[in-house]
This record gives sequence, C-alpha cells and structure tokens, in this order.
Amino acid sequence: MAYFIAQILPYITVTVFILGVLYRLWRWAASRIVHNITLSPFPQSNAEVAAIYAREIILFRNIFKFDLPLWIGAWPMHVALFFVLGGHAMGIYFLGRQFVYIGMSEALSEHMSELLGTFFGLILLAGLLYLLYRRAAIDKMRRISNTSDYLHLFLLIAIVSVGNFMRLFPAYGIEYEPVKEYLTTLLMFRPAAIPDNPLFLTHLLLVQVLLMVFPFSKLMHLFGMFGMRWIENRVYKEPAPGLPNVDVAAARARGTGLPAGASDVA
Repeated sequence: MAYFIAQILPYITVTVFILGVLYRLWRWAASRIVHNITLSPFPQSNAEVAAIYAREIILFRNIFKFDLPLWIGAWPMHVALFFVLGGHAMGIYFLGRQFVYIGMSEALSEHMSELLGTFFGLILLAGLLYLLYRRAAIDKMRRISNTSDYLHLFLLIAIVSVGNFMRLFPAYGIEYEPVKEYLTTLLMFRPAAIPDNPLFLTHLLLVQVLLMVFPFSKLMHLFGMFGMRWIENRVYKEPAPGLPNVDVAAARARGTGLPAGASDVA
C-alpha cells in the first residue's frame, strides 16, 4: 500500500488535477458572456481593475462588507493556508534554513520555520473548524449546504490535523531531508526512498485525494474568482462576445459598445 500511495498514486493525482483544472477552465472560457455586467464602481482603466482585484483577492473586501462573521473565519484561514503552502515549499527546498538568507543562524532558522509552521497550521485548523461550525449551526447555512461541502471541510480538517500533530509531537513527525529526497526522486520520475512514517503517508494520501477532487468541486473558486472578477470588473470597450444579434467585429472596429446602425447587426 505504501508503494502505491507514494510511488504510483502521485502521478495519477497530478494527471487528474491538471486535466481536470484545464477542462473546467476551458468550459468557463467557452461559455458565452451574454451581457455586459460590469458592476459598480465602474473601472475606467486596467490599473483600476488591478486595484479591485487586489482588494478582493488579498483582503476579501466584499465578504468583509456584506458578511463580517464569514470574513472573520475565511480571511485568516486563507492567509494561514497561503503561508502553510509557502512554508512547505520553502522549508522542504531549503531544509528549514530559508531564514539564513536574512541573517539568521541555521539553528534559529530551523526553529523559526518550525514555529511559523505550527502557528499558521493552528490558525488554519481554527479557521476550518469555524467554517464547519457555521455550516452546522446557522440555519440559513445548513439550508444551502450539501454533503460535498461537509466532506471537503472534513478532508481539509483531516489533512491539517495530521500535519499539526506531526509538528506538535516531533516523535511522530518527519525531517525535511527525507521528504526532499523523496520528492526529488518523484519529480525525476525515479520514485524511491519512501519515507518510513505512517503519519506522513496518511498526510500524503489525504492531500492526493483532495487534489483529485479539487477540479470537480467548489474548491475551484481558487481559479473561478479571477474569471468572475474579470467579467464583473473589467473595462468594457466592446460588446460581450456571444451577444445575440450583434456584429462584435463591427463594434470593435468602431470602438463603441453596441453597433449603431442596422448594417452592423448580423
């Protein structure tokens, strides 16, 4: 089983994840945008569009404005997730010594890496538990939730819980070196050196399940939010592609929104 989880399943997982995400993005890109639906405030330049993107993606401004209780759990959870993923990448690549490049000693860098990983891991777990509580305890949330919403949260909570357990109890954890060696051989298509740690393999299996489910779930909002923001906040200088009975090419040539004359209408 360990051989399958660590040396075969990763390639299946990456294939399903990439093809699934590309398929969903293609479906979205191929869909007609029937109406120009730019929302207020109406951006007049790409710089303004970028500013709106930054506010929404970094600060979750709309959630803060319209659902503060949700923002209290969602924003810290996503910030913690960002640092946890970044910490995994940096910690494994630099073996926990990434802070040496800003003047810390190797020992202090490794300690700081462990400390920050534990801190953000606990924040992430707290945020996920809070979101689960909202779905279970608030009546309007229960009405709009389905089984998959709970399963995704349980899967995320399981992944984070196993990771936190390994950090909080080092005897059950794993060092950076064997993980880096394992991932390096995996990327070189010569999978070997499976870490001898049941909790690590459990963590790895759960992550792979999440990645395979990801493209076919609401977790695709990671990519969907960019498309949604583009549809709602881009600068419109032409009719939306697919608008019925409109010659988009003629409108684009005129530099106007809708064709003015009957000759421009298909």
